Amino acid sequence: MAGGRMSALALPVDTSAAVQFKPFRARTPLFTVKAGRVLVTLTLPERLGAGDVEFARALAEQAAAYAVEVERLYRFGRRPSSSGRPSGRSVGKGVAA
Repeated sequence: MAGGRMSALALPVDTSAAVQFKPFRARTPLFTVKAGRVLVTLTLPERLGAGDVEFARALAEQAAAYAVEVERLYRFGRRPSSSGRPSGRSVGKGVAA
């Protein structure tokens, strides 16, 4: 990741949270995450490059890993650690963990 300032946003997820994928025929797709009163929409440039494909695949991979971990915690009745340290790994450039 390039040096410089970086913004961080934490979205508390509850039962009212939602995600949405919207494909379009004549423009790039939108991916939206809604949590509470916050709406985050991922957009792409109109001309896509290999880096855009790499980002989309990394996003899907990390979202799938997140789902597996949430399901594991749910099935075993465990609460996440309060240490604040991630136990997994981050994959792909530009992917926030």
